[in-house]
Amino acid sequence: MFWLVTAHLHKDNKMRNFYSTDHAPYYIFALDFLQQSAGIRALHYLCHALNESGKEAYVTCEVTDPRLRTPVLTPAIMMQHHASGRKPIMVYPEIVSGDPLAAGGIVVRWLLNTPGHVGGDTSFPKDDLIFAYSHIYLPAGMQGHLLHIPTCDLSIFNNDNNPDDDARDLVCFYAHKYLFNGGALTEHVQGAISLCKDQTLTHAEIASLLRRAKLLYVYEPSALVTEALLCGCPVSIIETDYWRDHVVNFSCGTDSGVIMDDRPESIARAKAHVHNFRINHEKIVLKTAWAQLDYFVEVTQNAAKARLKNN
Repeated sequence: MFWLVTAHLHKDNKMRNFYSTDHAPYYIFALDFLQQSAGIRALHYLCHALNESGKEAYVTCEVTDPRLRTPVLTPAIMMQHHASGRKPIMVYPEIVSGDPLAAGGIVVRWLLNTPGHVGGDTSFPKDDLIFAYSHIYLPAGMQGHLLHIPTCDLSIFNNDNNPDDDARDLVCFYAHKYLFNGGALTEHVQGAISLCKDQTLTHAEIASLLRRAKLLYVYEPSALVTEALLCGCPVSIIETDYWRDHVVNFSCGTDSGVIMDDRPESIARAKAHVHNFRINHEKIVLKTAWAQLDYFVEVTQNAAKARLKNN
């Protein structure tokens, strides 16, 4: 005897259905993929990770990375979702004001920087869901969850089998937003190699420089700090007014390869312990990121179902 079964309990204890779905799709408001921008990469990686996790996610731009599962949202896809009664979950970075997609679903604000620092609004409607890339981007009094998607590719940024590790001879610096906002370089970086965004370097070229660098000076928070540490290059923070204005609750220690000066003894200690960063990154950061993604899915899908039920 054959039994017709329309749903099956999957290994994650959630119901699957052959004929319909009540899962809300994700519309990620992303700019064209740009390797030099960690914020743009984060949006594309979020879309990819959601699809890898069995969800349905799209980006709103045209240029994508062929290595990623980031299908482009089209009017036809939006019409299909509308016809089936599925309201989307729109994910906007903090630089986007309002709800330009106006698709009638759940709005998520993903704070990849402090609201208003680069652009966009400084406050959001009470029904918006707030997620922050880091707790330092949540303004005082604003409640939100954490969603940290690692943007550094370990297949590129690493110190594996590095023949230059014991003979590093370069010094690099990064000060893109700091200079854009009127800052001036200090004497620390005389003769150093700029890794600012006006330099048209690929990730592979940046990694090659960092694998030869004995120190990276930074004037602002950047994914480049993580990339340098993964390449075995210690990082020295130049604590300018810009840094103090835009970074709060920052802590560092030579056991992770980050220092707040460039004294030879500090650099030596940072170099001796910089390998700890890679260990912690793999054991803690990556594992935590997947857990935060799962929680993001739970919160947003529950909100979408509650909205559908109340309408």
